Amino acid sequence: MTTREILNPPIIADLIREQARQRPDQVGLIFEGKNFTYGEMNERSNRAAQAFLSLGLKSGDRVAWLARNVATFWDALFGAAKIGVVMTPINWRLAPAEVVQILGDAKAKIFIGEAMFIDPLKTVDSYAPPSTLMIEGGDESFDALIDAQEPIEPDYAPSSDDVVVQLYTSGTTGLPKGVLLTNRCYYEVGEAGEAAQVVVPKTEDEAILHALPHFHVAGVNFGFMGFSRSMPVIQHRQFDPAAIVKDAQGPAPLNSFFVPVMIMMIVEAAKQMQLPLDKFVCVSYGAAPMPEALLDGAMAVMPNAAFTQFYGMTETTGGVTVLGSTDHAKGKKQRVSAGKPLPGCEVKICDPATGEEVAQGETGEIVAKSNFIMDGYWNRPDATAEAIRDGWYWSGDAGYMDENGFLYVVDRIKDMIISGGENIYPAELENILAAHPDIADVAVIGVPDAKWGEVVKVVAVKRIAVDLDEAGVTDFLKDKIAGFKMPRIVEFIPMLPRNPSGKILKTELRKMHEE
Repeated sequence: MTTREILNPPIIADLIREQARQRPDQVGLIFEGKNFTYGEMNERSNRAAQAFLSLGLKSGDRVAWLARNVATFWDALFGAAKIGVVMTPINWRLAPAEVVQILGDAKAKIFIGEAMFIDPLKTVDSYAPPSTLMIEGGDESFDALIDAQEPIEPDYAPSSDDVVVQLYTSGTTGLPKGVLLTNRCYYEVGEAGEAAQVVVPKTEDEAILHALPHFHVAGVNFGFMGFSRSMPVIQHRQFDPAAIVKDAQGPAPLNSFFVPVMIMMIVEAAKQMQLPLDKFVCVSYGAAPMPEALLDGAMAVMPNAAFTQFYGMTETTGGVTVLGSTDHAKGKKQRVSAGKPLPGCEVKICDPATGEEVAQGETGEIVAKSNFIMDGYWNRPDATAEAIRDGWYWSGDAGYMDENGFLYVVDRIKDMIISGGENIYPAELENILAAHPDIADVAVIGVPDAKWGEVVKVVAVKRIAVDLDEAGVTDFLKDKIAGFKMPRIVEFIPMLPRNPSGKILKTELRKMHEE
């Protein structure tokens, strides 16, 4: 076990400053074959801060960011944090009109990104961008502007209330909202993570493999975790399962964070490439449920990996509960749970209609309270008041607590199916069907029915070259679920629609059914 100190300063900008002071020549970031030491990273962040100041930015101003996972993001993020400027990464997978809507909502003073994503925005009638800079290339690029600055530490003292990032929720339903995460949020969640001993390197040569998008809370958090634990962060420009499998053939033990669908794709890629995945020593996951069959498969091909699950959301700075590696062992009931609350976080289950806490074992809405709950939604006081009541964040997720204090996430409250007066949670059926040998991916939704109100519909993706029909699905479910939960409709499609967090877009599946 390594004895490396975990750094968790109250101000996130001090993380790179302190690493540069203690380990100026140690590699902190690796991007497309180039190494950046902590000293270089701190210098680059100072240049980025001076670049922002030269553009007239001041504390509280927003910088919109539309790019894949380039190294410059970390320069900009730490540089912005040093002067109280708020980084606002936008999901580059959104349609141009959606990006324009978020850009307008953010009220950014500066817009930075890759031309391949910015150019299509010009087709949107309402596009009225602020001052815009491209990254990577050319004398007028943001990278060139950084290079032109002196690496002078800015004369600004950040406070714990300064917003570090404004992250837009994925929005499986409705328009995305800007979530405000402050220095306080990151300090408190860092304290909780250290107390829970999560993502702790076991050897001196362990590295972070980072492929989560920077516009996602886990993409920001996992980078911070790597820097705070003095592990070099191997930054992938975007998720590519084959590239990750190739990285896993290198000498360094790998510590990674994925969403379950990413793990599924990595396992499949390794199988096709006939390459091992034994270099993974820690695999964290979250953002979506992990079917038990997928967990078993991943543990089999990653034999040296300790698996850790995080349950949370952007509004909770990514953290609510954690399920440690020992609880993932086969035969343990809690391996399909979301774990126990992080230190400093309280979790209870409430009736969404009455607000009253329900009895142990009963299903209700998951409600959390901690010092790392968001400051609120950007310019959305009504939405903030609805989400945070008396200091408690109402997640919109349905779940229950068992007698040992483990949280089980059942489904989204809005995804619950009511058929003939009975409550049906799609996640239960999805977990069972994930074990079907001929099903590669699956989702369960409720669709309108004149007699029952709603009935269960299964939407599945078949594995390649298999012969599977509706009867094959329903026969597999017999004796595993109650009769009222049985699907009345089964549909096969080539691919399930997902958002960048890996969550299935059930609103899209319902629209497809209506059409």
